[in-house]
Formats: sequence, C-alpha cells, structure tokens
Amino acid sequence: MKLGEIFLGKPLHWLLWPVIIAVLYAFGSDNLHVKHFVPFILTVLAMAAACVGIILATSRKGDRITREPIDEP
Repeated sequence: MKLGEIFLGKPLHWLLWPVIIAVLYAFGSDNLHVKHFVPFILTVLAMAAACVGIILATSRKGDRITREPIDEP
C-alpha cells in the first residue's frame, strides 16, 4: 500500500491537525473550557467550520477526500 493511499488529501489538509491541536492545547492549559465555556465552544465550532471550508475550497471535484466513496442521490 502506497503512502498516498493511506494519507488521503493534500498536505494542507494534514497541516490543519497541528493547528487544531495547538489551539486546543492552549485552551486546555488555560482552563478556558472551564472558565469561559461558551467562547470555548464557539471557537471549537468555528475552527471545525473553517477546517471543513478549507478542505472543500482546496479540493477539486473528483478528488478523493474520504476513504469510502460518497454516493450522490
């Protein structure tokens, strides 16, 4: 199995993971999820939406993003 078959997507998509981990680590070390829960949740949701948007914006139609094919209705 080739490395490209294991790690689907572009390198940019994989670089989103360290950004997410760094932000969540910073929030966790400051106990933001306990002190200011609502801004924490809104930031997590905004990061998730931004990541999905980046992946969709940088992918062309026909690119393989998921391991299993997505059936269109």
